[in-house]
Amino acid sequence: MADQNGGRTGEGGVFARIAGSAEYSIAAALLAVCVVVGGALWLLQPESADVVAAPVAAPTSAVAAVDEDAALSDWKRRLGEQFSEAEAEQRQRAADEERARRARVVAEQEAAAARRQAEADREAQRRLDATALTALTALATPRPTVGAPVAAPRTPAPVVRPTPVAAVQPTRVAAAIDWSSCEAPRYPALSVSRGEEGVVVIAADLDAAARIVDLRIAESSGHSRLDRVTLEAVRDCRFTPATQDGVPQAATAEVRFTWKLQN
Repeated sequence: MADQNGGRTGEGGVFARIAGSAEYSIAAALLAVCVVVGGALWLLQPESADVVAAPVAAPTSAVAAVDEDAALSDWKRRLGEQFSEAEAEQRQRAADEERARRARVVAEQEAAAARRQAEADREAQRRLDATALTALTALATPRPTVGAPVAAPRTPAPVVRPTPVAAVQPTRVAAAIDWSSCEAPRYPALSVSRGEEGVVVIAADLDAAARIVDLRIAESSGHSRLDRVTLEAVRDCRFTPATQDGVPQAATAEVRFTWKLQN
């Protein structure tokens, strides 16, 4: 047993020595590693300084980036303002063109209306001239009928008296209405229903060309409605001029119109 204990004691010592040797070896290795690392750091210190110093420039780059963003924002703002001004000018130009177009349309409409009015005036003047020309060239053709106008009696021929010298008395022809140039007045319906009758005498003052100078009622039928209708009908008629030895003269013609209801 003593040998066994002694053997165990010897083995323990060996192990203790081995363990102590291992600890020293590890400590020596760690020391060597520290020395190597320290030398490497010392050798690499300038490069490290450069590496460390490099980030110092970062603030300058950041400032430059901030300045660039500000410049870009300002450029965008100015560009937006220019676009807004261009758009406003375009809208104003469009509005001006629209106003000019409307003004042209109004001017064209006014010009067209003026042309139409001028054409209507020319047409009215043409008709008036045609009526006047027809009145000058019409011939008298009296047309008395029952219930229709009766031409005024002609002036009796002058009495020829003997004279020392065989002289020819002047021949005068009275003016007369031409009923063929107009329509006879129609019996008013209200006058028919009321049984109105009578004779209307119209005096027409004519110039040498047989143009109507004045119209007036020389003798009334007793009914204003019949007088008015007769006067309006005669106003549209033509006359033949009065003549003195074949020479047209100004005169007054009497137009007699009988209003009589047929039983």
